[in-house]
Amino acid sequence: MKGRNDMYLTARSITLCAVVSLLIAACGSSPPVRYFALSPMDSEQRQDPDDSVTLGVGPLRLPEYLNRSQLVTRGAGSELEVDDYSRWAEPLTQAILRVVSADVDNMMNGVMVITFPWEAVVQDDVDYRLVGEVTRFDADRSGRVVLDIQWAISDVSAEEVAVPPRRSRYETRAARSDDPAIVASAMNDALAMFSRDVASELEAILQD
Repeated sequence: MKGRNDMYLTARSITLCAVVSLLIAACGSSPPVRYFALSPMDSEQRQDPDDSVTLGVGPLRLPEYLNRSQLVTRGAGSELEVDDYSRWAEPLTQAILRVVSADVDNMMNGVMVITFPWEAVVQDDVDYRLVGEVTRFDADRSGRVVLDIQWAISDVSAEEVAVPPRRSRYETRAARSDDPAIVASAMNDALAMFSRDVASELEAILQD
């Protein structure tokens, strides 16, 4: 009887070891996590003059579904697909602020752009301020990237609204929806389109 029990325990141990080995192998075969970053447009760096107008960019709020490290893709209907293996290298809110600030700064001469949050000592030097709320910023399965944003520009010194609140939509297309790097590049293009509108509106204000 003892021998039979030993054989049963041995067989059970072998089965357990085989299951554990399969689980370890499955874990080892998981794809590596890849990290992506949004980037401003390429532009030649230049020095702002001392009398430059200062634009403060931010805050730009994000919906909670985008407030995560993973890339989010819009599926059929209201479905959202979260990619655990494709992640942003920095918080998306900060990435958007950084890219918009750099794009607007590169588009305008005589305007120095600073990104929220700025130090209290700089607060008094901000002439205009861009604020807004992103309501959608993602790609769908076809590669269509949509940026929906509500935004306005205020004249800090005059304590008045320089550009009234508005809703804008920008659409671009990624050549491949299954490649996060290409999708991120299309998202850069959408932010550049928004930045051009901001720069155009601010330019019109400064020429008045």
